[in-house]
Amino acid sequence: MSATRTSALTRLEGLLGTEHLLTNPTQLAGYEVDGLRPAAVAQPGSAGEVAEVVRFAAAEKLAVIPVGGRTKLRIGAPPRRYDLAADLTRLDGVLAYDPGDLTLGVQAGIRFAELSRVLAEKRQFLPLAPAFAEQATIGGILATNSGSPLRHAYGSARDYVLGMEFVTGEGIETKSGGRVVKNVTGYDLHKLMIGALGTLGVITRVNFKTFPLPHAQTTFVGSFDSAAQALGMCRAIAQSALQPRLVDVLDPAAAQMIDPAHARLPAGQWSVVAGAAGDERVVQRHGIDLARIAEGARATAFVALTDEEEATLLGRLREFPKLAAETSPAATLFKISVVLAQMLALLERARQVIQRNQLASMTLLRASGIVYLALVPTALDAATLARLTQAATELIHASSSSEIGGRPVIEWCPTELKSQVNVWGPARDDLMLMQRVKKAFDPQGIFSPGRFVGGI
Repeated sequence: MSATRTSALTRLEGLLGTEHLLTNPTQLAGYEVDGLRPAAVAQPGSAGEVAEVVRFAAAEKLAVIPVGGRTKLRIGAPPRRYDLAADLTRLDGVLAYDPGDLTLGVQAGIRFAELSRVLAEKRQFLPLAPAFAEQATIGGILATNSGSPLRHAYGSARDYVLGMEFVTGEGIETKSGGRVVKNVTGYDLHKLMIGALGTLGVITRVNFKTFPLPHAQTTFVGSFDSAAQALGMCRAIAQSALQPRLVDVLDPAAAQMIDPAHARLPAGQWSVVAGAAGDERVVQRHGIDLARIAEGARATAFVALTDEEEATLLGRLREFPKLAAETSPAATLFKISVVLAQMLALLERARQVIQRNQLASMTLLRASGIVYLALVPTALDAATLARLTQAATELIHASSSSEIGGRPVIEWCPTELKSQVNVWGPARDDLMLMQRVKKAFDPQGIFSPGRFVGGI
């Protein structure tokens, strides 16, 4: 570290205190991103301190990566520079909560599991349901736009985030949206922060609309011999008057990972997991109609889960990205946005690519429009990396073709693959607009440089 950089960190230590500026190499290792480690980790304790840290970094021209629970640091392209991690986990408070008005304001560093426990005391919840639920923070969940099996019924986070407070690249504390449902004002700048991977600003506060826990809920599983039959059930559900809270499809390999004992997901079968929630009458009606739809789609079995089975299965479905990543050191996880009508065609194209490149895989499809496809080679030698690179390139091309019309992103992969493949997929038509937005929010480009789409 240069004398100038050491002097700068000493000044930062004066802002935060010795205990909240980490420089020990062992500690820094936990903040590594694609082989790069920061020179220091700042742990601000308030939005004001976040702004001070950012102003300091801007003055010193330091590259900053905002960090929460450190569960998704592998998402995105490798950073061009990484001088300082801004760890938000000290900002972990509930700032405002009105259960009667279904509104909530929290600091960005609060962990999802802890927030869920607070809401459960008032029989409420947030439908985020991310992977790494115990460790993930609210800010990180939103910055990475983490998926949720409950998106089918509740939409994405953009639908129930009422407002945000964040710090721009110039260290300016900024507000967008509101704190109550009936008083959302101003431009929806906060929606730009969702999924931006910390490249536009540092989220410090989030205001949510909350939801009452349903009086009753049941999860059903239909088993099928083929993907066509399983997706046929999904299309029939979409064309019906039913409003399930989730509809997920697992291929046999994914079912094996989610339910190793095959207690409810039979071996060798495609599984459709559909959840119903509401009052008892609504749940019973869903059960009857889903059974009829499953029979029409030629299900080999259709069962309702017990409460215990449901909790276990839904927990593992939520953790699918984490579980898939843990199956192999070379695991490569695609997240493909694609309409339900094109999922079968996507599966067939993917099957051909995977077979041609001699790779193992597992797939989770969400009828709400998301496909998770994991390539899981057993090791990462040179030959495997070459096949993985070829397969990833072909999958990106196939899923984004005019026939499929999907938008592929590689959420998780070995760093070695990132030098061979663009993890954000094909160039986007709105890239110039995104670059202008980046320039407006972060003029010096100090936030997560190079990690986002188009090297933003």
